[in-house]
Amino acid sequence: MSGKSPDEKIMIPYLQKLVREHRALNRLIDTSKSIGSRDEVKSLKRLRLRLKDKIVALRRHYYGRGIAG
Repeated sequence: MSGKSPDEKIMIPYLQKLVREHRALNRLIDTSKSIGSRDEVKSLKRLRLRLKDKIVALRRHYYGRGIAG
């Protein structure tokens, strides 16, 4: 048995998914800067920031329980 709580078993993959989405948004923003409108890039950056905030909050919550990232 791995010793992880059911909560950790759910949250680890969720946190990994959020990190992948954040990275994908970074790539999209980088490519959109030259071809996209400023409003589109601003919107993507806001979404990226919300994801980052969620990632940081989850890592803070679980850091003491061994889920640092």
